[in-house]
Amino acid sequence: MSETVSQRRSVRRPLDLEQLKSDPTSLLAFGGDDPVLRKLETRRLYQAGYAAEDIAQAFGFSRPYLYELWAKLATDGVAALDDKRWGSAARTRTPTCEAQVLRAKALAPQRRDRDLAAEFKLDRSTVYRLLKEHGLQDLHRVLTAAPAPDSTTASFAPAAGEAAAKKGALKSSPAPKP
Repeated sequence: MSETVSQRRSVRRPLDLEQLKSDPTSLLAFGGDDPVLRKLETRRLYQAGYAAEDIAQAFGFSRPYLYELWAKLATDGVAALDDKRWGSAARTRTPTCEAQVLRAKALAPQRRDRDLAAEFKLDRSTVYRLLKEHGLQDLHRVLTAAPAPDSTTASFAPAAGEAAAKKGALKSSPAPKP
């Protein structure tokens, strides 16, 4: 004999969150904006016979998310209600950290982006962008480049254009015949 499992068919009833906040049996009466209490209240309302679609609409969640949430609640307990996906990681590129990276590069221009990133716990591309913003990315090339000629020696040497003109003038004029 095969046993069939019937789906839950709840009566559709609209929910009013303001009314729930004033209801002493509701978990929202403790703190209306606490996300954990809101999620617990969704489970309480579902067990009280409200349709998941009505609960999802009232609380601004999707119906599949509620089913996923309730399944996690059953397996992991209350710790599952703390959603770790929302928000972002703390910013590691702070003004203090930026100043330290710039100082380290200025004191030791030969240091690579990878080394600085490892030392200051940043991504290599972040260090590259920071150094590029401040004109320090290619500092090692600037410091190891050949020195520019002195202005005193440059004034005595003929300019490249003058030398080429003299050379061209000599080639174009015919040599005197004896």
